[in-house]
Amino acid sequence: MHFDSGEVLIDDININDLSKDSLRNNISLVNQFPYIFDMSIKDNLLMVKSDATDEEIDDAIEKAYLKDFINTLHDGINTVVGESGIKLSGGQRQRLAIARAFLKESSIILFDESTSSLDNFAQEHIKNAIDALKGTSTIVIVAHRLSTIKNVDKIFFLDEGKIIDSGTFDQLFENNEKFHNMFLAENV
Repeated sequence: MHFDSGEVLIDDININDLSKDSLRNNISLVNQFPYIFDMSIKDNLLMVKSDATDEEIDDAIEKAYLKDFINTLHDGINTVVGESGIKLSGGQRQRLAIARAFLKESSIILFDESTSSLDNFAQEHIKNAIDALKGTSTIVIVAHRLSTIKNVDKIFFLDEGKIIDSGTFDQLFENNEKFHNMFLAENV
């Protein structure tokens, strides 16, 4: 199965027909190395939704498994995290970026290796929060860690930059030897 052509549609509209502002307002990106601004945790969150209520902020922090960490900080949510979030670990930066995506409530959320710096416990919590978004947002997950995508509706399996197969996790596990072997190697 190779896809060499086609189009990307959002609500039956070709992506090329949408304005940049429309795309930016409706898509959140959480990548492996998110940029965190030299301001407080709260201000980093307010960057995506300036009128967010304290309840909305608390909910996003909770979903991103960041609350316990914030509670250990002397200034809590008002702690300034430094340029590029230098005062945070890689996993804490990723969780803050994930909290921003949850707060923004975008129609489309792209997770690009966004849990790569998280321990297994934090990754499981984030995976559950992402699962809870089903039905409210279109979620695209780019991942090498196959356990991250075990519960998704559809997987596009790439090899050397080309889609070579697609299906559910179980379908690929049963019918695609390379996918099967990758999962087994990851879980040894």
